[in-house]
Amino acid sequence: SHAQGLGAISPHLAEEVVREKIAELREQDATNAALIAMDPDTGDVLVMLGSADFDDPAIDGQVNVTTRLRQPGSAIKPFTYLAALERGWAPSTMIMDIEQDFPDGANPPYRPTNYDKKQYGPVSMRSALARSLNIPAVSTLQEVGLPALLEVCQRLGIESLTRPDYGLALTLGGGEVTLLELSGAYAALANGGRKVTPRTILRIVDQSGDVILEPTTPETPQVMDARHAYMLTHILADNQARTPTFGANSQLKLSFPSAAKTGTTNDYRDSWTMGYTPELVTGVWVGNSNNSPMKSLSGSMGAGIIWHAFMEKALADRPHPDFERPGGLVEVEVCSISGEKRGPDCPEGRMDLFLAEKLPSEC
Repeated sequence: SHAQGLGAISPHLAEEVVREKIAELREQDATNAALIAMDPDTGDVLVMLGSADFDDPAIDGQVNVTTRLRQPGSAIKPFTYLAALERGWAPSTMIMDIEQDFPDGANPPYRPTNYDKKQYGPVSMRSALARSLNIPAVSTLQEVGLPALLEVCQRLGIESLTRPDYGLALTLGGGEVTLLELSGAYAALANGGRKVTPRTILRIVDQSGDVILEPTTPETPQVMDARHAYMLTHILADNQARTPTFGANSQLKLSFPSAAKTGTTNDYRDSWTMGYTPELVTGVWVGNSNNSPMKSLSGSMGAGIIWHAFMEKALADRPHPDFERPGGLVEVEVCSISGEKRGPDCPEGRMDLFLAEKLPSEC
């Protein structure tokens, strides 16, 4: 018996969406896709689509890409910022987005660039994550330290990051993870900070009707402050914050409350979109089994097209609750540049979230 969870998601829905969208993406040299849909409360895997076509040897269709190691690009960034939140940062914390050299041990200095090759000066964590700016993510990782990111990933069930030689590029997707475990990590953001273990089987019964494996209630330990999970969700659901990069009506915007993050690897070899509502997490990968590059196919324009169509159809006939804000969070008007509490000499302010016990000082 497979995990049911939402249950009513048709097992063929993902196949239909992927088949239709991959046909559209072939012009950009994309031939394959994988999709995981999961209940964030339990970790129950509702859909596991390993490839675009099981019967197509040209794409190694019988390889289950959901369990294969791939570089996630910027889809790993939220966990760098989780490490920062746990060290006292806030969504409004200012980070400098200016090209700079970062020390990289015995290697030459690391000099990352943003996707659009531009620099934006002082930006908030909210803007940096929502717009997926690279330089602030590297700067943040340098500040919190590589062990902090690795510890967060391990805590959320990402167990593939085991190499001893990662550098600051890890926050841009320089390590390899599986779509299945990354989806499980995003489930912890969706469910208020509880770790889930992806599971595909609820019970086993033999042909005589004897129960070999009884259904159990999965353990979902609290592994982060629910308020930090909500802060990251609030950023990833902030369409206004991501609009300067993605546009106001990107594939990341659904017709109901949702949060999403894209990932694109160098040379366009991997396109990712990871996103969720309070009741469904879906991760999508688009690429080629032979690792050949696609034509300028970003996370939002590749995997995002599949993610958007699947989420809209899977949740079409359901209520669409918003994410529940936990207690202990306060909205404060902040200076749009410094990220501190807005004072009389500040430019126009905006509201942002803070832990009740860690309110900002006036700038």
